[in-house]
Amino acid sequence: MKLNLTTEKDEKQEREFVMTCLAVTCGAGTLAEALRLLLAVMDWTDGTLTDGWVLVLRAINLAICAVCAWLAFLIMREVKHRRVFTRLNAQYITLIGCAATFGGIAQNAIMTLVYEDAPQQSGDMTYLILGLLLLFIASLFNIGIRMKEEQELTV
Repeated sequence: MKLNLTTEKDEKQEREFVMTCLAVTCGAGTLAEALRLLLAVMDWTDGTLTDGWVLVLRAINLAICAVCAWLAFLIMREVKHRRVFTRLNAQYITLIGCAATFGGIAQNAIMTLVYEDAPQQSGDMTYLILGLLLLFIASLFNIGIRMKEEQELTV
């Protein structure tokens, strides 16, 4: 019995550590994007920024980070209540993946359509790749949930 209590305690500490790391990462990423947007706005008002599209790109980054941080917070809330492999969390992961994919597509579309030297401009593929990866993970998550439900029905 004591071994089981130690394992549950360790599991809880590990879960709390992972959730804390996720919260810090999401918060720091959102703060960093907010600061990047603020610096771009300051450059714009000083007249040193060449065009307003940089502001648009920074605003897209900030919106993506804010949406993803909010959804990650919702996932953390579910995990805190020991609801990990649920359809709701799978939906949250899917929404994070969609937000990141949309952001990547929007950024690359702006880079391609706005800048004349688009072949020399390399759009940021990070959001696009990350979003597609998260959509894949969400699909795996859904498959795992379905398998878990089938197993519970057969027992």
